[in-house]
Amino acid sequence: MRKKELFAAAGVAAVLITATACGPKVTTGTAATGPTSPPPAQASGPTAAATPAASAAAGGTANVCSLMSSAQASAINQVTYGAAKSQHVTAGIDACTYANTGQHANPVDIQALTVQVITLSGCYAELRQAEGPGTAVAGIGDAAFGYHIGLVVNDGGRCIEISGLTDAELGDDYTHDVAMAKIIITALG
Repeated sequence: MRKKELFAAAGVAAVLITATACGPKVTTGTAATGPTSPPPAQASGPTAAATPAASAAAGGTANVCSLMSSAQASAINQVTYGAAKSQHVTAGIDACTYANTGQHANPVDIQALTVQVITLSGCYAELRQAEGPGTAVAGIGDAAFGYHIGLVVNDGGRCIEISGLTDAELGDDYTHDVAMAKIIITALG
């Protein structure tokens, strides 16, 4: 398979993963009592994260779930995420899906959270075409844009995509996504 065909297949896989995060879910919760700010981004978690990072940088399989814990994602998004499921989509695309438990204050925050690490050449341009042009987001990676359900970051030739609609994205607030992207980028090294 030629590189262009592989990237096209990978792009379809990435869009499919993003689309599955949009599926209907039933949730219960209470109304939010007021605005909350995300906690500052901190790089913490397993020290073994360097192994998946090295593998991902070399184009191998990465356990994306080892880069950010469900507890970290929950604290940042103010949504309770449960089990995290790692997936190797195809060569150059690895993902982690954090299940949404439905235990949160805002009824808009019903989706699972999906984080993808993409190490394919040209990934940022492809994602910008598929999801963008979006809203430019400063202060993270080489370039970044927010879109209707998440954030895409270009970081040294690899892409980090964080998706899963919360009330923040509805208001074009990507600070939560940026905080998670910083944790992922730090863990990738």
